[in-house]
Amino acid sequence: MARIATASVETFGTGVLRAEGVVVDREGNVWGGGRNAKVYKVSPDGVVHEVAELPDRAIPNGVTLDRAGNFVYCDLRHKAVMRCSPSGQVSMIADRAGDLPLSIPNFCSYDAEGNLYVSISSTQPGNKVFEEFNNPAPNGAVVRIRPDGRGEVVSMGIYFANGTAIDPNEDAVYVLESSRNDCVRIQIKKDGTFGKPEVYSSGFPAIPDGMAFDVERNLYITLPGVPKDGKLAPRNQIIRVDTTGKWEMLIEDLEGTKLAFPTNCAFGGPDMRDLFIANLEGDHFNRVRTPFRGHPLYHQR
Repeated sequence: MARIATASVETFGTGVLRAEGVVVDREGNVWGGGRNAKVYKVSPDGVVHEVAELPDRAIPNGVTLDRAGNFVYCDLRHKAVMRCSPSGQVSMIADRAGDLPLSIPNFCSYDAEGNLYVSISSTQPGNKVFEEFNNPAPNGAVVRIRPDGRGEVVSMGIYFANGTAIDPNEDAVYVLESSRNDCVRIQIKKDGTFGKPEVYSSGFPAIPDGMAFDVERNLYITLPGVPKDGKLAPRNQIIRVDTTGKWEMLIEDLEGTKLAFPTNCAFGGPDMRDLFIANLEGDHFNRVRTPFRGHPLYHQR
């Protein structure tokens, strides 16, 4: 498969400041939450709207939408998964799953039944988390929050659990392990129990952050950077992983001409062939026309 040239990557929605996550609604609007605690909605023609300012200096991380049109986000400051209504009213979905606190909630994905799968990057104190990139440790977890608010642990022992995605077949949840540069697959069994995490794809050239499926069950994974001198040096890459776990480079912008620390991606557009990218260190999303059709998420079906 040929790479997508950097020149084909559009700047989209200038004015979206430092958004970690991105999600597209059924009308083609592109949503994200900035590190300035603002919820942004970008119309299909690229016009940026500020929907709400989240209270108490919230730090939105991974985001999604539910079928009622609520903006659902992992709040790093409040250690919870929250929802923001279309009118700007904020409420909590969960701050724990059973006895496990959502200490560093990173990303959230709905399955077809409306269960919310949430990654917890680490149970360690925030000031110690970056050490895990030098000395990987299985301190992360994945939990499931049911529609009635009940929570349960899906899996412990994940290495810096980051982006999550539900298999289009609805039989597994995939989780990126950022401190090991890989992706693990956790089977969702028909009896409601879960399998053990199994490495699905590995050896990525940079830290993986977010991902999205196409209808053929290929994964598209953002690689923002690599650890260097106590911080992350930009790489600005996106890889494509096939159904055997083999990956190849799809987009590479080492100079940062279009991408600015790409942390998440989501499919949208009239035919689900546009890939939208969030840039944690930028003031914009990106839009890339692809030959692939994205798998519709829970709220897009």
